[in-house]
Amino acid sequence: MTAGPETVIVTDLDGTVWDNTLVAHPDTLAAIAQVQARDDVGLLVATGRRRNSARRAFEANGIAAPAVLLNGAIGFDFVAEELFHSITFDVDGLARVLEVLDTHGVSPVAYLSDTTAVAVEGVTTSAHHLGTLEGDLVWWTLDQLAVRHDVLGLSMLGVDRELLASAHEALTGEAHAVSNLFGDALYPPASMMVAPPGVDKQRGIETWFTHAGWQPKRVIAMGDAGNDIAMLEAADVAVVIRTATDDVRALAHHEISPPAEGGWAEVLDLL
Repeated sequence: MTAGPETVIVTDLDGTVWDNTLVAHPDTLAAIAQVQARDDVGLLVATGRRRNSARRAFEANGIAAPAVLLNGAIGFDFVAEELFHSITFDVDGLARVLEVLDTHGVSPVAYLSDTTAVAVEGVTTSAHHLGTLEGDLVWWTLDQLAVRHDVLGLSMLGVDRELLASAHEALTGEAHAVSNLFGDALYPPASMMVAPPGVDKQRGIETWFTHAGWQPKRVIAMGDAGNDIAMLEAADVAVVIRTATDDVRALAHHEISPPAEGGWAEVLDLL
């Protein structure tokens, strides 16, 4: 017999559940409640958000769910209040990545296991992004950051793609990290996120399935951006927001309306 729900919906948040307002459409919230009330359907979130920013957005919308965070580096069940997954950079790998970024003139925000967000002077990220870090933000030197063993991920959000492109190219194929450069609707025009080796949303999803004992017959993945590609490719059914970029839309089995129109609720037609 199959353990857990027969169908699992894995959903991105930003640009999928809600738009830049971070407020989900009433139809979306009603659909999520309907899904979570069913025994034969499971719901898992997979997002680039860190733990505290996801928590605040969940609470504002009245949602609680298990979540793969920072694109797969960490997993936290907001229902059981339980950490189920965590992958950090090894210290030598982190130092190498920071050296590459510094060589190309960019500096990231770093996310630590204890939910602290670290920035250094001259950080390459938008003022909007820094503002969202609220009480979690601390300022360190690059040398202080480079020796840490508890860094889950790095990001530079809401800047011009051209500013990040050479650093991304230098990290592509690098053994110490996974780099993802993508157009960002929440932090336009572009963002770059760097994770420990082997980390992506799909790996975090699989970790949750093992942790929860789920063996679904069908996985429906919902997303809109480049950091969703791994999970969309692995899903039985890939559901993509029709305003997504062409590379993401090319993976779609179904396209749905954008979050401002409550498009997430259209997944109910696939159950």
